[in-house]
Amino acid sequence: MTKKGVVASLIGAIFFALVFPAVVTIADSLEKVKAYQFVVDGEKWFTVAETEKEAVEEILREYQGQFMKNIDENAQIKKVGFAQQVFLAEVEVKPEEIDPFEIVEEMIYAVEEEALEIEVKKGDNFWNLSRKYKLSVNDLIILNPDINPEKIYPGDKLLVRPMNPILDVVIELENTVVESIPFKVKYRRDNRLYTHQQKILRAGVEGEKEVLYHITLLNGYQHSLAVLEEKVLKEPSDALVQIGTRKTVSRGGRINYGVVSGTRISSYYGYRIHPITGKRRFHDGIDIAAPHGNTVYAYTDGVVVEAGWNGGYGYCILIDHGDGLKTRYAHLSRIFVRVGQRVRVEERIGAVGSTGNSTGPHLHFEVIKNGRTTNPLNYL
Repeated sequence: MTKKGVVASLIGAIFFALVFPAVVTIADSLEKVKAYQFVVDGEKWFTVAETEKEAVEEILREYQGQFMKNIDENAQIKKVGFAQQVFLAEVEVKPEEIDPFEIVEEMIYAVEEEALEIEVKKGDNFWNLSRKYKLSVNDLIILNPDINPEKIYPGDKLLVRPMNPILDVVIELENTVVESIPFKVKYRRDNRLYTHQQKILRAGVEGEKEVLYHITLLNGYQHSLAVLEEKVLKEPSDALVQIGTRKTVSRGGRINYGVVSGTRISSYYGYRIHPITGKRRFHDGIDIAAPHGNTVYAYTDGVVVEAGWNGGYGYCILIDHGDGLKTRYAHLSRIFVRVGQRVRVEERIGAVGSTGNSTGPHLHFEVIKNGRTTNPLNYL
């Protein structure tokens, strides 16, 4: 081949090398279409056509909505989002890189672990169930906001493990509820009255306060709860009780609640409003949290009319003090008296436990006057 022929061949090769790739690139770009990639924490999950973007956004809204079903209708939803970083990124891809839309909902609704619901059996309570399933009592209460933890019965269903989805939904809300402010009790002693006699000269009246909560839900369940603001609507009014000079047990300080030495009153008498669901529950007595086995004392002189197992109360004692006054001591671990036995004020009658429908070791103390429960704080 002559030099002229070699040069012509080189020129031809260079021209082909320069021009042909450009042709291929142009052909490739003509094949690509606009689409959207769904990205979670930097990882691509799926790609959809441009026309399907709104449909994906609607599925995401519906997915988030399933975790908002138990929220009080009066609550203010401040923010709804995902715990992960989630977004739809605009891309250009070949048509064959677009995923079938059928997998979109399947991937969004995917779960790592299914929910576990159990059926309550005889002898179950929130305390022993929480230990069995390695939860705190508070976690078990959070998972079952519509259940009164003091009133569960065989056959009831309890959630002990929530569904664990791949995509975690975080909801921030604010809700205002009215809560009670406990009153104090003042005593006026009268030597004309016996120990089992007393007269309420002025009934205690609980105050009211408006509490604004900021609540964060993770996948529909309480993750955090903080008080943003409290406003007193009505100050409490102290009770004035006339009692006999012969003593009845009474509160004697921070941990002495008369009928038992405990750590605190964990639940007061009357209606309570759940800050998330907004539902009301009525509590017939007061719950005094106390260590398992702590001694329980008789409120004042009387006759034991019940001593034994009593359904949701667990091991329970009921004492008749006369003049229409009775006291009940529930969820006991041990009973030291029998029906028909006369007891004296401060006599040991039982021990703190968590039997029946109980959230943990405590004494449920009720005062019944003329057949109806009344606020025990008027008597302690």
